Amino acid sequence: MKKALIRMLLVLLYCIPFVFLAMNEDATAGTLWFYLVMIISFGALCFGSVRAKAPWMVAVGNILSFVSSCIFVCFFQTKKWGWYFKPFTPYQFVIFETMIAFVIQIIITACLVKKYREDGK
Repeated sequence: MKKALIRMLLVLLYCIPFVFLAMNEDATAGTLWFYLVMIISFGALCFGSVRAKAPWMVAVGNILSFVSSCIFVCFFQTKKWGWYFKPFTPYQFVIFETMIAFVIQIIITACLVKKYREDGK
């Protein structure tokens, strides 16, 4: 029961549109700090997925985060977004950031799974 609850919590946390939030903070306040929050959040969720013995959740979670970010971009972008993320459109930038985050998380997940298998945890 505890594992199911932890996995459900991880899925819910992955539904947060981290990429959109980082882009929105960048476009509205001109600060890049929320990109750091996005990286730390994805790293923590990746670590939690491995610890919950559900490394597959990294892929599912990234898909959920990507979809939620696209939905938020669809409804909450402003006209400034049309030129702010040049040479990308806002949707292309969401895809670009999600792909980079996903590749980094896959590498981290592979390293963590290998470490936990070697340690026998």
